Amino acid sequence: MGRVFEVISSGRSSFAARDERVVLRVHVDPSCPREVARCVRRALGAERPGGVVDVRDTLPPLPGEEVPDAALVLTADGRGAELVASYARAGVSVGVVVEGALEAPRLDLPEQAMGLVSVIAASSPETLTDKLASWLAGATDKPIALAACFPFCRRAVTDDLVSRCAMENAAVGAVSLVPGSDLPIMCANQAMLALDIAAAYGRDVSLERAAELAGVIGAGFAWRALARTLVGLVPGIGGLLKAGIGFGGTVATGRALRLRLELEDGTVEIPMPEPRPADAAPARASFSAPRPESSRSDDGYVTVGEAGA
Repeated sequence: MGRVFEVISSGRSSFAARDERVVLRVHVDPSCPREVARCVRRALGAERPGGVVDVRDTLPPLPGEEVPDAALVLTADGRGAELVASYARAGVSVGVVVEGALEAPRLDLPEQAMGLVSVIAASSPETLTDKLASWLAGATDKPIALAACFPFCRRAVTDDLVSRCAMENAAVGAVSLVPGSDLPIMCANQAMLALDIAAAYGRDVSLERAAELAGVIGAGFAWRALARTLVGLVPGIGGLLKAGIGFGGTVATGRALRLRLELEDGTVEIPMPEPRPADAAPARASFSAPRPESSRSDDGYVTVGEAGA
């Protein structure tokens, strides 16, 4: 019963965290390549009112301003060092977005402040989006709200949630001394993981969540049965086997939940090979590749306020 109440409490916390306010501040230096700015702009489109993207020039923040959850500086040619340093000294995680790592500014900061600075370098839009999502997932202490507001971050946030839960369940399986005592703990952890993933994908409390929890608990019993079978077949390494099953089962359950939600959202793409000549070189998108002229309305960067405002 204690585990049941723990799951219920965790679910309430998860869905409350989904609606938290997440403020991302983006500074765009004139030296930043236009395609890099466009890629970041397309990614940072908030789906929920709590997602706020504050886009500015390279002037440092004023004293007394709202402290963002994370800051991004889009630059090139080594510019923006002082702006990046001002955020790091203030204790704000800041990502330096550049097309190549050599274009990042050189910084002279204490080790603690330097740990808050990350260089996000990519030569193609797809790579930049993935790296930006991975960095944001770890840069803010509001990962569920971040994922709910910005869809491109959902997979990275979910992967982090699954990894942490899998490690915890592996530890539970490895140190369990009383037979069967690990089952309620692992099932509760996986149930809380299911609620976290649902909240990260912007879902509400509904009967579907109950069905998901029932499926997770059923999977937990199945993994437990598999572990008991393997322990009987290979005696002497029961703790190691249970740890492996706890880790692998949690990862499989988390990925299955993520896939189901992505199928609902229509974000899962099935790659279809296209016929091409055998001697044709594989195409590769890059920021520097020639692109058709765009309309004036798509140039530069725009300020994105609260969604729905």
